[in-house]
Amino acid sequence: MSNTKIKLIIFHPYSKIGGADLSLSRLINNLNKDKYDIDFVSISRPGIKNYITNKKIKYIKINSSRLIFSFFKLKKYLNIQKNKKYKKFIFFSNQHFANVFTLMLLKKFKWIKFLVIERNHLDEFKFYKNFYQLIINIIIKNLIRLLYKKADLIIGISKKLSQDLQGLCKAKVVTIYNPSFDKKIFLKTKNVKKYKNNQKIILSVGRLENQKDHMTLLKAFNICKNETNAKLIIIGYGSNFNNLTNYINNNFLNNRVKILTNIKNPYPFYKNADLFILSSLYEGFGNVLIEAGMFRVPIISSNCNAGPKEILNNSKGGELFNVGNEIQLSKKIMLVLNKNYKNKSNYLYKSLKRFETNNIVKKYNEIFSKI
Repeated sequence: MSNTKIKLIIFHPYSKIGGADLSLSRLINNLNKDKYDIDFVSISRPGIKNYITNKKIKYIKINSSRLIFSFFKLKKYLNIQKNKKYKKFIFFSNQHFANVFTLMLLKKFKWIKFLVIERNHLDEFKFYKNFYQLIINIIIKNLIRLLYKKADLIIGISKKLSQDLQGLCKAKVVTIYNPSFDKKIFLKTKNVKKYKNNQKIILSVGRLENQKDHMTLLKAFNICKNETNAKLIIIGYGSNFNNLTNYINNNFLNNRVKILTNIKNPYPFYKNADLFILSSLYEGFGNVLIEAGMFRVPIISSNCNAGPKEILNNSKGGELFNVGNEIQLSKKIMLVLNKNYKNKSNYLYKSLKRFETNNIVKKYNEIFSKI
């Protein structure tokens, strides 16, 4: 007898605590358990476990040092699935290198519907640390151009991302925003009181990697430090910690700037922030902007591709500055700190329903049913 459930295989090779895993977990937690059997497949320890409340999800860890070496193990896993009885099989791949890898792998698996989701704008491929990474970027971008059109559906997480990706791969890209407006966030600040302090708090939350460009933020703060008594708090972890710390020390900012690397619950910091800043070089979406907006914190963001401008509705819900421009950012900081920004913050809050978890999960349900 055929199973009436849909087998959903979510492939996320390097699952970590972060925006992609948080968005995936909200989808998984809100899918109907009676309609889907879900396998979460990774080659590393699944960091997403920290977010998952759905106890029925199965975690499949393919022990492999690198994605390319997992080919035969992943193929073996899929062949085992073929013998199981389900209404349909959907393979949902995350991360572009995983997408191109599995598109090559799955070309003979005709019984699987294949979905890919793109979480970063193509601008990502403009940035590289060395010649080796440049070559990898060129290869992956060209594989996206050649292979994405073979997927049953391509999803982008912001309109500009989808538009530019569609231009590259010459195939339709559907936009589904991240399910970032999750009211459960407020439960994590239930017992946190908003304190009164003459020193204003500037907050930034994001991995300490080149993409987030915290150095531009530090340079901007250094420019305007004598015009305000504000304190800058950066929450995140990553490979740029030492570089950022050295800049802070060399510019005598120790008493004004704090980098917090071991914060499991950042939401109380939003509740007490007077300004939130995102300084990224590129973004697929920008979950942290939604989180700041939920607490009605005034926002400044880089006008990077692709999500921030859409989230802030072209500056109606916050300020934008040119990518990497610390002078412009410093002026924006002083503008916002010295002005009442309740109107923009309230406008943004009222617009956040488009990112509500239930609305986004409904769109995925429709796709999974129709594909």
